[in-house]
Amino acid sequence: MGYFATERDGDELSACGQRARDIEYEVFARYAEQGFWDLDLELERGRVAASLGRSPAWVEKAILAYHRLRDLPKLRALQAETRRLDITRLEAVGETVDKLYRLPEQDVLEEFDELLVQMFTPTRAGQALPSPMTIRRRLNDRLRKIDASLAPDPKKKKERKDKKDRPFGSCEAEFYGLNDYDAGLSVSGDAATIGLMDMRTRQVAKEAKCSQSEAIKRLLTGEITSTTGIVLHLFASKSDRSTYYVPNFGWTDAEGTEALNAMMEERPPRIVDLEEAEQATTASYTPTDAIKAYVQARDGCCIYPGCDRPANKCQLDHRVPFGDGGPTTPSNLFCLCQRHHNVKTDRRAFYVPDPATGEVVWLFADGTYQVVEPEGLLAESTTPERPRWRQTIAQRREQKAAVTEFNARCHAAVEKYEQDEDYHACVAELERLEKASGLRFEYWPSKPMWMTMSEGEWKACLLRWYQEGMISAERAGIEEPVPF
Repeated sequence: MGYFATERDGDELSACGQRARDIEYEVFARYAEQGFWDLDLELERGRVAASLGRSPAWVEKAILAYHRLRDLPKLRALQAETRRLDITRLEAVGETVDKLYRLPEQDVLEEFDELLVQMFTPTRAGQALPSPMTIRRRLNDRLRKIDASLAPDPKKKKERKDKKDRPFGSCEAEFYGLNDYDAGLSVSGDAATIGLMDMRTRQVAKEAKCSQSEAIKRLLTGEITSTTGIVLHLFASKSDRSTYYVPNFGWTDAEGTEALNAMMEERPPRIVDLEEAEQATTASYTPTDAIKAYVQARDGCCIYPGCDRPANKCQLDHRVPFGDGGPTTPSNLFCLCQRHHNVKTDRRAFYVPDPATGEVVWLFADGTYQVVEPEGLLAESTTPERPRWRQTIAQRREQKAAVTEFNARCHAAVEKYEQDEDYHACVAELERLEKASGLRFEYWPSKPMWMTMSEGEWKACLLRWYQEGMISAERAGIEEPVPF
């Protein structure tokens, strides 16, 4: 009779491992039962985390790992009988099941359920229990046969992410010239570092009364110097400080969070409660930096229907005009791009925010209206005044599954572009996926070099490649002299 090495009779360590899995099952198996799907996830994970002394993030992972078993009845029965799988292995299973979650064919899930039961049923004595990496590999191999776009190459995916997601504080700058026609400077880095550079140069531009581009030029050429300090506004959960949100530039990774925590130990931050920030006000027409940061984080982008102009590229509109007594406070300030600010100023449309839900209702002259849901970071906050943002376990599972499937298909589209070099087809597919899902993909491919050049620069580049023997005269568009 077969058995896994984790289940050897008489082995003390195997027995300890089994007790640990038994405890995990005792705590979390309930979340695969229907009566527990509608629990408020935020409150439930906090309660369990406090009781177990584990982090809320780990508890949420464990809850969702067991919740996924509702779609795999045979594996669920096997787990109930053997308690064979720990949270880490169930999570590895769940990553693949999430990609299948939105497929309409029920028989696909049934096929994977059978496959998983076979994978976790030993056929010989002392058999090694499949590792999380092995589980992912086997399931992805099977998934490619069903839908290749759901299983992109994990190595290329990691390379793509590593290239974009640089550690906090990293920066790369490159000066370049193109055949004496033009020259440029390219600067890239992680979101938080570029965000700091953006804020610093904006502040210098404000002091020097010039554009941001002019301020950058003057700083780098030594025409001006500045010791201006800047205030960095960060957002974080009260219960989980594993990541910070830098307005307009995104979340920090593990290294970025560690760097920020070290910085804050040396210079303790001034912590502003968001409920207090929501009531902040100033007698001036111009909002304070703190009010501006709050409003941008709340809105995320222009609040006009269908507009996704980033909040930091928008103006802050006094909904009730300042001249008519409208206060400079978050409840009266909203992000509008220049174009849609003009629409509101011209009275072609007017908007009314709902303080309970955060929705914005736009009223138009023809008697119609549109409702815009908030897109910013703070839209996800859960307070008694915003009950619509309560998430059940089932809702969170569906959200994670949608994101998992979306990212898999997007990475597959980029991988196809890396093979066939059809940039326009790749962009069209990514735009289709984003529009269909309402999500944004972070790893769009860079434009091919030829698309960024003028016609003259491209011809000069082709000539150089021809002279270096890299391409033929025909490809370079050159007529070779006929030999006598």
